[in-house]
Amino acid sequence: MNSKKLYLISTLLLLSIFISACSSSVYASTSWHGLTADANFAYLAAGTQVYGVDLNTGIQKWKFPAKPNAKGFYANPVLTPDGQLLVPSYDHFLYNIDPNNLDPSTGTPTTKWSSPPDLKNRLIASPLIINNSVYQPSSDGNVYVIDLATGAIISKISISKEPLWAQPVEGASCKCFYIASMNHSVYSFKIADNSQLWRSADLGGSIVGKPAVGPDGTVYVGTFGSELVALDGTTGSVKWRFSTKDWVWAGPILDNNSLYFGDLSGNFYAVNAADGSALWTPIKPNNSIVDTAVISRTNLYLTTEADSLYTISTAGTITNTAVVGGIMYTAPVIAGDKILVAPTGFGTTLLVALSLENPSGSQKWAFTPAK
Repeated sequence: MNSKKLYLISTLLLLSIFISACSSSVYASTSWHGLTADANFAYLAAGTQVYGVDLNTGIQKWKFPAKPNAKGFYANPVLTPDGQLLVPSYDHFLYNIDPNNLDPSTGTPTTKWSSPPDLKNRLIASPLIINNSVYQPSSDGNVYVIDLATGAIISKISISKEPLWAQPVEGASCKCFYIASMNHSVYSFKIADNSQLWRSADLGGSIVGKPAVGPDGTVYVGTFGSELVALDGTTGSVKWRFSTKDWVWAGPILDNNSLYFGDLSGNFYAVNAADGSALWTPIKPNNSIVDTAVISRTNLYLTTEADSLYTISTAGTITNTAVVGGIMYTAPVIAGDKILVAPTGFGTTLLVALSLENPSGSQKWAFTPAK
């Protein structure tokens, strides 16, 4: 095992050491600083607090909670259709906060609801919203179905004894959702009654990245078995496998029948979604790839375990490298004409906005939390 993998695993072990549901294997989250954005604000889950940051200025609008959450936040927050913000926490709670309604006494967003304490383990994965229900994976191996309006638990879907750290994804054509587990399998559940449609065979390694779903219903996952695997969305059977040089930590991004993803040794791949054939020779940025790239037109934007944001053309060429600083475990987020990156270990700077057109040529702002 190379030194990069040992370093990454030892770092991530600090996050997982208190997770009682873990088995003897070492697992890692795909989110350290969680990040999402809407038209006006970036929402950053960083350690013990969540921040609302003005996209134009980089100035802090609010922080949540007023006093730091000792357990911390690691998952990407999720915006609801009506503009609320769902924030999973390491303290077992899912918070629904209103980012536009601040408590005048504290300046923090008001809490619409927090889930009851029946969520018995840490929340590492982001939730999925379908209609009026929230599907929240937990480290206890269950998916909790929560009423979006009230926060009440509607039902519990028991999946495995292994933790669930991957966000579920909806399959529109099947009226179902898919969830990947650290027990090496992917599951499909019917939305109408949460009944299980299928469970895949053992895929040879844990899965911590969000699956990608093709227009034909094919499900694509990366595994710690050093593979990208395509599954039939109706049956869960394996359609093809693509071998990689190391563990695939994050799920792939699918665009125009092409899948883009990286592995822990820092290889970045492009694969034909139809048959699993390689589209170009793997590109090798400067360090481990632990989250999913984002795409805008013909450019992919990728962070690595090191200090840089890479712009990679869909033809397979690195066209821009922006040195930011720190370590970046979190996928970048595109927000208008900006691309947001969330470094860790970069002094007091938690979020940086770069020009989408020329990331290395223009830093828009850098966010440091207000005291």
